[in-house]
Amino acid sequence: MRLPKFRYLEPESIREASSVLSDEPTAKFLAGGTDLLPNMKHKVELPSTVVNLKKIPGLNFIREDNGDIRIGALSPLKKIYRDAMITKGLPVLASAASSVGSYHHQGMGTIGGNICQQNRCRYFNQSKWWRSTRPTCFKAGGEICHVVNKKETCYATYCGDVAPALLVLEAKIVLQNKNDTREIPLEDLFTGNSKTPLGFQMGEILTEIIIPGKAINGFSIYQKVANRESIDFPIVGTALWASPTEKVYRVAFTAVDRKPLRGHKVESFLNGKDLGDGILEEAGQIASKEASPVKTSNYSPSYKRKMMGLLLQNALKQAVGR
Repeated sequence: MRLPKFRYLEPESIREASSVLSDEPTAKFLAGGTDLLPNMKHKVELPSTVVNLKKIPGLNFIREDNGDIRIGALSPLKKIYRDAMITKGLPVLASAASSVGSYHHQGMGTIGGNICQQNRCRYFNQSKWWRSTRPTCFKAGGEICHVVNKKETCYATYCGDVAPALLVLEAKIVLQNKNDTREIPLEDLFTGNSKTPLGFQMGEILTEIIIPGKAINGFSIYQKVANRESIDFPIVGTALWASPTEKVYRVAFTAVDRKPLRGHKVESFLNGKDLGDGILEEAGQIASKEASPVKTSNYSPSYKRKMMGLLLQNALKQAVGR
């Protein structure tokens, strides 16, 4: 499949890149391209202009700063899981980065691009020919969501691996446009609206991820179920950060909702408790009810809910073992 025609730009500063997006709201940023380019080939994203961010200096780094860990948005996924500080102190992030796609995807894809990927659905992520057999879905520019058979709504699912890991680490992100910079919790970036899943303001670019240094003091793990774990998007992914001695737990899920989902209900149940067998079983049951997935893939909502509980139970068992 060939790419559609588009204007291609390589700005050399955040200000220059932001100005393009402010002038052309339909423009798209290119980081690694592993999400955007396939969507363009399938004609589900047709930007007038593609803005390559790779020429902008200073966005590819991992460093410690006043106890916090700061990661540039253009840092390749391979760099993330090969970094000794990440691997030793934040294994949930290293595991999530290493589980994205294939080895080649990890070399091209960036942490910022993985966070900002499009939501996915079996009716949206198809070739133009396949989609021509039925009315265009709402996310691709039509009127109806074929998943729930409703007009002017979209239930496409967020399937990124890295976001749930960063959520349990309580990461913040830095967003810049040509005039201002703001810092927000990562969780606030996701709208829960699958048509426009990311809450960027006009001209904003994700430039940096900030992880509090205290996150290093806990046990953390990311696990997922996929058809082919070395290639495919998750059917369900579960991230856990735990401090069993302090009885504090943080949980997040992916591929079960329209945004990466923090497991607030199961966290409230777990916090303050020792992890006995009965607690683990009940936590799994609560986790399975944290989301109401719909059939945006070949897997049933009931299967996804079951796997949410089982993955969390397995992660908690490993936390107890540590």
